[in-house]
Amino acid sequence: MLKKIIIAVSIIIVIGAGVWYYFSQVHTTSIQKIVNNPGDYTGKELAIKGEVTDRTSFFGALKFYKLKDKSGDVIVITRKSLPEVRSSAIVKGRIDDAFTLGDQKLVVFREESIEKKDKNK
Repeated sequence: MLKKIIIAVSIIIVIGAGVWYYFSQVHTTSIQKIVNNPGDYTGKELAIKGEVTDRTSFFGALKFYKLKDKSGDVIVITRKSLPEVRSSAIVKGRIDDAFTLGDQKLVVFREESIEKKDKNK
């Protein structure tokens, strides 16, 4: 009887740990999905993952960088320090603006937090 209780408690602990691990992970959205349908994501908190390809700062008041994944790229506006070019980042935030310029669709993503940054792959 005691052996069955120990096994049951162990199974519950393992399942609980698996559920906790799954929900603690950041689930990212591909940039292409956001660029193709920005209206579907407006006002929702999203996480995107990619490589920083360019960064710009205007007197420290306006800072932004371009984040690129396999499917596309997006401009990320931030108040935080700019990540290094060629570093990878997972960024949480919201769609700030989306517009078409010629044949390009541009999406502006306002960063709320950075989950992970690593310098040079």
